[in-house]
Amino acid sequence: KKMASLDATLTEDAQDNRGLLLFKAKFQGNILEIPPLDKETSILDLKRYLADETSVPIQRQKLIGLIKGKLPPDNTLLGDIINTLKPNQVITFTLMGTPDDKLFIDPSDRDDLPEIFDDFKYDYETESKRWHRSKRNARKLEEFTARTEINWINEPRPGKKLLVLDLDRTLLDFSRHDDDPSAAAKRPFMDQFLIDCYPHYDLVIWSATSWRWLEIKLTELGMLSHPQYKLCCVLDKTSMFRIVSDVNNNSLEKKEENSKDKKSNKSRKLEANQIKHSVKPLEILWKKFPKIWNQKNTVHVDDLSRNFALNPKNGIQCSPFRRHSPTATLDNELQLISFYLVHIATSP
Repeated sequence: KKMASLDATLTEDAQDNRGLLLFKAKFQGNILEIPPLDKETSILDLKRYLADETSVPIQRQKLIGLIKGKLPPDNTLLGDIINTLKPNQVITFTLMGTPDDKLFIDPSDRDDLPEIFDDFKYDYETESKRWHRSKRNARKLEEFTARTEINWINEPRPGKKLLVLDLDRTLLDFSRHDDDPSAAAKRPFMDQFLIDCYPHYDLVIWSATSWRWLEIKLTELGMLSHPQYKLCCVLDKTSMFRIVSDVNNNSLEKKEENSKDKKSNKSRKLEANQIKHSVKPLEILWKKFPKIWNQKNTVHVDDLSRNFALNPKNGIQCSPFRRHSPTATLDNELQLISFYLVHIATSP
């Protein structure tokens, strides 16, 4: 029978749950108590209840840990997939998804915003000597590192190297307009790249976007629950550090020709050959976990070389992936990078 209401699955005696399925859902750091469910309750019915309780739409819900492996279609009955439980055994799973009122919309998907000049491609001088000579800057980075929190998704494995990966334009090109994001967004060989690297490296995603948008991307693409690789943690734009880099003359000429906000550049009181930008300082990971990772066992793959500014010797720059490019389906860059990463990880 189909469930008209979850309340109908409650027994008259709350102490006797024999024949019913017991669940708890972890959601955004809280535990959601779910009423006992009849075995003929469908996955869709469960999702409807979760949608009412959390405001996460059914189509955006990911139920991680409900069963081993991929979740079957929504019309599947819970009793057909969960049938080996001990009496009163509670199944705890994780609900991933963003409520409607907290949904982040990627500015690149907005049609009503003005054109913004992209300054990400400025050429710069890595590890500006003046910046590193400054004790004040070193102290600021140390204080920033102390404030940065890192939450494990999966614990690091002993003896593994560290692979830090950018997301947008490195592993994928994602848009909320996709009917099937997992098919359209992934760079060719993305899953195989992660599968091949995982035996040798702990994987960390570090993106310049917000966690809300990251959660949507990683969940929709199945990267948080993939059976053949696991992510240690995910860092967002709040873990990026602002520095000042020296840029060459060619970049400055391009900047002056294209910038629509020269006054804001002057207000920063920077010299003519300088630009202020955010970077991904690997030192955060090294200082927080010195017994696991360090400068000698870490590789950072990113499409923006400026993100390597404080750790240029650890960076591998890839070309930006754009799925609408005529040659997008022919892209094999991740495959080639994986060959190299496996080689350096296995070489004596």
